[in-house]
Amino acid sequence: MQTWLRRNGALVAAVLLASSCGTSPSAPASSPHTSSVAAGTDINGTLRSGNFDRSYILHLPPDSSRLKPTPIVIAFHGFPMTADQMSRITHLSKVADAHGFAVLLPQGYQKSWALPGGSTPAQQAGVDDVAFVHALLDSASQLYGLDSARVVATGISNGGIFTEHLGCSLSGRLIGIVPVAGLMRRDTAASCAPTRPISVFGIHGIDDPIAAYGGVPGADGFLSFTDTLAYWAKANHCTGSPTSGQLVTTGHDSTTVTTLTYGGCASGTEVIGYAVKGGGHAWPGGEPLGSADEMGATSQQFDASELIWSFLDRHR
Repeated sequence: MQTWLRRNGALVAAVLLASSCGTSPSAPASSPHTSSVAAGTDINGTLRSGNFDRSYILHLPPDSSRLKPTPIVIAFHGFPMTADQMSRITHLSKVADAHGFAVLLPQGYQKSWALPGGSTPAQQAGVDDVAFVHALLDSASQLYGLDSARVVATGISNGGIFTEHLGCSLSGRLIGIVPVAGLMRRDTAASCAPTRPISVFGIHGIDDPIAAYGGVPGADGFLSFTDTLAYWAKANHCTGSPTSGQLVTTGHDSTTVTTLTYGGCASGTEVIGYAVKGGGHAWPGGEPLGSADEMGATSQQFDASELIWSFLDRHR
């Protein structure tokens, strides 16, 4: 299987202990590595944030489908992964071409993201990834005419956990977050202070062998999936308990999907969860991250990338 997601003790510890130390952000200096902006293609860019040169991929849809102004889905890979791998696994660029939004794929420092309370390479280096994301949204929006007021953040694994953190620390820049296979750290919950209500669509494989750290006895580092959703429901002043439902089975696999939907949330926000029974450490509807033995099943009952577009479209 792919070595960047081996299930061994050292790797799992790194994924679970993702952490963040703050540094003072500096003014971004962007230098896209392209002579012209081509429709429906990828642009490779660089940006100086803090003391680090960072890179990213921006996918712009063809002019024939591009929305004006153009909303953004910013997608964070897992650890240890790359922005290219995130693009391939999620096929977000193809979905963007069909619907007209832009996809921004940042590259994590040494293939990782920094979060409070743990120890990834980004954390150990003192990277301020929140400042990087803030600067990247400003820079890419200015350079390519994107709508920085219509941004949805998503991510998988370490990137999904980071997405939860962004919902707390960068809510003023986001209309919603879609964490996939990434629960909220208790450290994040303890200090979470969103400046405004933010919509949340959580996707989680109940039989995820990598993320089994969440919601099991003795796993104190993370909230369970239902507790993560309940946390966001409380933050958004949603009313009552979630309504539970079942997706109609469409994929030819052994997974089923329970939906959890909170109502009456503030400012037109929503809190929704898709709990994938039989699902593993995966992007539903996308490519597997590794072998089924190591990562569990990749559900085909829905396409997470298409649901992210629907989520963005409801709130843009």
